[in-house]
Order: sequence, then structure tokens, then C-alpha cells
Amino acid sequence: MPFFDNITTPNGIIPIWKLSDTLDELNTFCTLNTSDKIKYDQLHSERRKKEFLASRILIQQLIPTKELLYNQAGKPYIRNSPKHISISHSANFAAVIVSDRRVGIDIEQATRNIDKVATRFLHPDEQNFIAQQKNQQFAKILFWAAKEAIFKCSEFQGIQFNEQIFIDSFSIEKSNKFSGSLFTSLKKVNYNLYYYSIENNVMVYCVEQ
Repeated sequence: MPFFDNITTPNGIIPIWKLSDTLDELNTFCTLNTSDKIKYDQLHSERRKKEFLASRILIQQLIPTKELLYNQAGKPYIRNSPKHISISHSANFAAVIVSDRRVGIDIEQATRNIDKVATRFLHPDEQNFIAQQKNQQFAKILFWAAKEAIFKCSEFQGIQFNEQIFIDSFSIEKSNKFSGSLFTSLKKVNYNLYYYSIENNVMVYCVEQ
């Protein structure tokens, strides 16, 4: 049972599962309710099924008596609970956070090649900042994961990452805490962000201020 780690933060616990089990092994650790069983049966790839089961195992660890649902925008929420939830997968890990505050989480492989889409999610000022970093690949993945986390945390849809989500410059090598903002026609929303290096992955979670 390759449970990987629990990261305890002031904003909630983040359990992390390493995706190295077989489907049969994961099924022995997880009991799906009716709605989850329907979702699971609609998945076709083994990878997606593993991600789904691993995330459900983590969710059952955090909120064993609650049901996970999805709103019309596809974002998860907990039935009859004031708590907020966010879920993420990479090729290697699944991670979940449950919090009293509005949160978002994303985990990405540090070696993922995102050069072709960099201009679509990075503002020119952010591109300049990344170009000055010793490890530009890590910085790009970090900014990508941060913006994904903010998007998952946000109540808004149709967000242009390079025009509406901005990550503030910070010392990547000295601190895992940083900040960012989302700008919409209705309001500006500020976020505190935190990053963790997990084997060959970068995980970021954000909390709405």
C-alpha cells in the first residue's frame, strides 16, 4: 500500500498517494459509492482509473462519512459540508486537500515539457523573471502549478492564465511561500501559495486571502 506522505499545513492536511499500485490493489483499498462507481466505469484508460481510485482513497481518509460531488463547472465539493476540497494528479502522485478555507492544489512532474504553451500561461513579466532563474525548467513548472491551483480555487471560469492570473516574484531557492492574484471584471482575489518538491514533482497549494 504505497501511501506516500501526509503534509500538515495551517490550512489543512494534504495526503499524498504514490501511483505505483495495480488496479486490483487499489480496488481493495477503496469502496466506491454509487455515483463514484458510475464515474469509474466511464473511465477508459488504466492511468485515469488509478488516479480516480487513489484520490478516492485519500478523500475517504480525510472525510470518511461525506460524499464528493461536482458542480456544473466540474469543480469538486463536499455534500452538506462547509469545508472546501481540491484534488490533483500527476503521472506519479495523487494529492488532496480539505480545508475550512477556499483552497486549490496542483501537482506536476518537474520534467514536463511545457515550452510550447508557456506564452499562453505566462505574462511577459513572469517570463522575464523565469529567464533569470538558475533552474528555469523548475520555475516554469512551479508557475504553471501555481496558476492551476489558483484556477481550481477560483469560482470563475474562462480565465486567461497569462492575462488574469499573476504570480509575484519571490526567492524560489529561499522560501516555499509566495503570493499571486486573480483579476476579473468583478474583483481582484489575492492568494497565498506554498510549494513542495516531492521526488520528481512540484506540488503547489493556494489559499484565498
